[in-house]
Amino acid sequence: MRNTLISLLLAGSFLLTLAASGSARPSDPTSGPKALFHNNDRICLVGDSITHSGPYHSYVFLYYATRFPGLRLTFMNCGISGDSASGMRQRLDWDVYAKNPTVVALSAGMNDVNRSLYSQTKPPENAAEKQNDAIEKFKENIRQLTSSFREHGLRTIFITPTLYDEDLDSLTENLRGVNAALGTCSDFILDFAKSQNAVAVDFWHPMNELSRKGKQTDAAFTLTRKDRVHPESVGHLIMAYLFLDQTGAPQDVWRLSIDAERVQILAQSNCEASGLIHDGNRFEFSNKEFALPFPVIEEAKEAYRLVPITERLNQQILQISGLAGGRYTLTINGSDVGKYSEAQLQHGINLADNPRTPQNAIGGKLALLCSEHHSLGSKLRTLRRVEIKHLAKVDLSDRAAVEVSLRQFIAEKEAQKHDPEANSGYYIKTARTYLEEIGNEAAMKERMKELEDEIYRLNQPQTYAYAVLKEQEPETQQ
Repeated sequence: MRNTLISLLLAGSFLLTLAASGSARPSDPTSGPKALFHNNDRICLVGDSITHSGPYHSYVFLYYATRFPGLRLTFMNCGISGDSASGMRQRLDWDVYAKNPTVVALSAGMNDVNRSLYSQTKPPENAAEKQNDAIEKFKENIRQLTSSFREHGLRTIFITPTLYDEDLDSLTENLRGVNAALGTCSDFILDFAKSQNAVAVDFWHPMNELSRKGKQTDAAFTLTRKDRVHPESVGHLIMAYLFLDQTGAPQDVWRLSIDAERVQILAQSNCEASGLIHDGNRFEFSNKEFALPFPVIEEAKEAYRLVPITERLNQQILQISGLAGGRYTLTINGSDVGKYSEAQLQHGINLADNPRTPQNAIGGKLALLCSEHHSLGSKLRTLRRVEIKHLAKVDLSDRAAVEVSLRQFIAEKEAQKHDPEANSGYYIKTARTYLEEIGNEAAMKERMKELEDEIYRLNQPQTYAYAVLKEQEPETQQ
């Protein structure tokens, strides 16, 4: 089942070789790599709770902010927790098209399969027939959504659902058969996208393979929470990796090769070196850099072990040949960032995973800005969810009526707190969020715009001063 794709995704060394051999270095150092998105694209991410609350698309935004500073992109969270493709169709006009997108990334399936149909404790009548009907309705809704996107002139990215972990030790009922149903939905999405000559991103197949391999050595391994459905931060960074890898995101931040002995630039890509000076044991140059490294996501560091993020997507290679043997201190903008041997520098060092560089410091600031942007966007989606699910029959302009309705709803859910199927905690939390935050909606949107402006101010190309200083060897005793 798509074993070729899975093996490519998981074999880091092979991916590195493939990417390196398949990417020609442009002779013009300022000619940047190709991007999936276009300048001024407005990308609506239409989905369910995994889009609503999950940060995978925030990590994609962060990657594009660091790798393509010349592209001004707007990523818009259009996820609604608990939604299905049918529900997405109902909210297109006011929730998607009103935002004037140029691109729609469509993710559905987790709720469309109607997981309750797979219950063993409360099995429905004619379960198999209803399960099949749910999948067929999903397919038809995807076709209808696609037709609507086409009518509005939107470029569409199709995304398969994520996995449902049936092998997790959890108190949540194991709805066996759900994951296979999601696999059926995923196969349909991939085939349908191909028929439309559209971009597709496959989460389901590679995440299942990662889960299978992880459980071989650790029975408790999972990419989801205890609910079997929602990925944690590690899972979302893996999703971002899969999105970027499968849509052809470039491997290199930049590459620079210099012969220090001849004081000559041998090759450069996505950067522009100048002012080379070799003065005894000191070699200096300046480098204008047209991209920044993707920063480490601390809360998802396990993902770097599971998929080759650094090898495939984060190569910032400095190679200096022609140095005398010995050890050297590398400084950037006057700050010591590391000590390397002549052999290491000649082979090439990857600065993208060096936390001491000023470039990574900027990347870290961008990560914080993108994280805040995502948090605010997710909170706004909670407001929309409450309006759709709980306030559909209430006049939203009548704040008193809204408060009465939600206070009553909270009281009802408080009474159901001991019913595990009532999901009371989540409903109470979102209703309270609405009451607390609806008056701040305009301010949150303004803050998101400020964050975007700051991101695109901070990520612009800069020139850095490099120096390589040979360390003095200790004198030998006579």
